[in-house]
Amino acid sequence: MGRYVWIPAGITVFAGLGFAAAGNVERIVAKLPIAATDDATFVPPAPDDRVRLPYSKDGSATFIAVATAAPFGGAVAADPAPTVSLDDDGSSVAELARLAAAGDAAAETLDVAELADDGAVTATKLFDSDAPRWTARHFVENPLVGGVFRGDGLPSSASALLEEARSARYVLLGEIHDNPDHHRLQADIVADLARAGTTPSVVFEMIPERFGAALDSFRESGGSDLAALARELEWTERGWPDFSIYRPIFEAAVQNDLSMAPGNLDDAMVGAISKGGLKALSAEDVARLSLNDPLPRAQSEELADAIREAHCGLMPDAAIEPMSVVQRARDGAMADALIGAARESGSAVLIAGAGHVRTDRAVPAILAAREPESKSVSVQMVEVSDAAGSQADYGLKQDSPAPYDFTIFTPRADVTDHCAALRERMGRTAD
Repeated sequence: MGRYVWIPAGITVFAGLGFAAAGNVERIVAKLPIAATDDATFVPPAPDDRVRLPYSKDGSATFIAVATAAPFGGAVAADPAPTVSLDDDGSSVAELARLAAAGDAAAETLDVAELADDGAVTATKLFDSDAPRWTARHFVENPLVGGVFRGDGLPSSASALLEEARSARYVLLGEIHDNPDHHRLQADIVADLARAGTTPSVVFEMIPERFGAALDSFRESGGSDLAALARELEWTERGWPDFSIYRPIFEAAVQNDLSMAPGNLDDAMVGAISKGGLKALSAEDVARLSLNDPLPRAQSEELADAIREAHCGLMPDAAIEPMSVVQRARDGAMADALIGAARESGSAVLIAGAGHVRTDRAVPAILAAREPESKSVSVQMVEVSDAAGSQADYGLKQDSPAPYDFTIFTPRADVTDHCAALRERMGRTAD
């Protein structure tokens, strides 16, 4: 049975899996070499669509969320306070047994959930924090929720993940952008690293290079007004989900006096690459962004296929190549930012969409090529796609491991099939 998890898209992902222009896909398409397509009927996907992306390479109908596209088409409102009670979802306390069993199966990943004084069921705890109840509501009863697994599908644990992270120079935390639970877990990991005595710099995909001075000034002045920082970063204007769901990560950095750094390319450079390719860059920028050598053919084809799928199969072929180049450039920019940040602080954490933390062709692969002696740990956070299933359904298999060191499963934030709605509006059917 096909399984789907939808990824946010202002995801007309400019650069495939990495960049969606801030809510204006028409503006994105205008930057591409459209002259190469003569399909006068092409209508680009709407910027607020969330789309699916295939993960399995064996031809099965399995899809997971790898929300690597940057800004949505408009901010997504999120109340940082909402909580989840299993009773609210029509489940019974009997579901606790399933959650506890999941913890046992995942090498004590989960603590047994307990009833609060008000009778609500508290969610599983990860990373030794006073974790809130799951904010995402869909499929919270799935026994995988809260589980930690290695890339080959073998059960692991939060403690094992943290132990590996503490010994790494680079820790890459891949998210679904609009899932508040992912940001809470990222914040927990950042805080744990600080408690362990390290001082990692926190690098954000969500922040382009032009805001580097603003981040430096905020820290040097002892700033604590995160709402003001969000305004300075033009967070809402650039189309990211509501700052409140990212706030825990910034709080973890501020409370532990950790530096913060931008990881993304500025719009001007993205536009130049999309129009002119590598010829638009200086030799220094080509080297800095690790674009000197092409991807191996198989990886290049996989990236192109992922970009097509991420656009609901509606993007013209002429747009795929420039999107692929920009995607690679953005991976290179994040890798370069991590290296620069770790040079100052000793280590660095990347906050990014899950597609950027793939070990096969994304940021970790670039880090391995540039600093083969440095250890990296890549973590993806995956929304479960229904109420059942096993880790193998999400591509975590011993014979074909996922390109991540660890996977954490969480409830799903949204179940809307925006691609189906988009095709219906356009009078098209899926291929």
